Amino acid sequence: MMISDLKHGLFKYDVKDYYAILGVPISASPKDVRLRYLKIAYQLHPDTNRAETEAEKQKASMILSKLVNPAYENLYKDNLRKECQLIFSEIGRRLASDQYKITIGSDTAKKLLQEERNLDKVYLETLEKLAPEQYHDLDKLSIKIALISELNMVYLMRQKNPNFKSASSQPQIVVSEAGISQSSGKNVPVMNTNNPPVSDNPPPKATVSRIDKLIASAKQHLENGNYEQGILDLREAVKIDASSSTVHALLGSLYMKQNNLVYARIHINKAIALNSNDSIALQAQKELKEIEKKEKSAPESTVKSTKEVKGSKPTDKGKEKSKDGKGKKEPPKIFGIPLW
Repeated sequence: MMISDLKHGLFKYDVKDYYAILGVPISASPKDVRLRYLKIAYQLHPDTNRAETEAEKQKASMILSKLVNPAYENLYKDNLRKECQLIFSEIGRRLASDQYKITIGSDTAKKLLQEERNLDKVYLETLEKLAPEQYHDLDKLSIKIALISELNMVYLMRQKNPNFKSASSQPQIVVSEAGISQSSGKNVPVMNTNNPPVSDNPPPKATVSRIDKLIASAKQHLENGNYEQGILDLREAVKIDASSSTVHALLGSLYMKQNNLVYARIHINKAIALNSNDSIALQAQKELKEIEKKEKSAPESTVKSTKEVKGSKPTDKGKEKSKDGKGKKEPPKIFGIPLW
């Protein structure tokens, strides 16, 4: 199972809900994320999981590496977590404005939707009930993640729009062991999680829309001086379409703001090569030439060196040994964290 296989809750809107994968609240601190990750990793790691067959062990190991580890990395590191929070804030605002078009129906999400006074309390209590059993049955894992992600979706929308309500005629999400499907009193087509309808995820539309969002977000970060966040947006955009001159031009501009002229020059030149008439690329090229001209004319003592000071080679002091002084095997580690 990979993140791209998840199709419900926030995943349906092209949002990677790492919180749902780990089963932690959206307000979780790095410490909370770490503790939850250790519990899941202990269940899935080849040295500690209790699977009876080799196939089950391999499945657990794959879920750990392809699903859980990326979620942990994105929520534990400060810069990546801030990026997730920015995306969640934006998707919550957008979905709240289209409240009558959103499909909400699982019992947990409906209960949160109808809560009037204790939104945060009910959200946390519901999540605490779902999370402990999340990774016990890996065959039902996608269902558990979908339930938590839908809960997160409702919570975000209620935060942005406290008066959020769903239409009475709106289809419901029915949860079963076979998967999550849509149904209502009317003839509503059933969604198959193994073979979702093409209309739910049209590649061309989703790709263009996603790049537009990332470019708009990067421009906003550029205006606000949040250069690192803008660069993160555009790195994601490059993965979607590496031939976009606008993406490379903006990347060059952001690197230039960070005084990283080497990377700035690479991306600006790439943008010009892709589209010699790109206005953003031409403006960035002009600014880069002015900066380089000033550096050449400035006294040598005032020019900042971009070279890093070479340090000594790392010693073996920090390296972990497989056994301690008594010959006892030490616990396996993931991201440098011992599992027991």
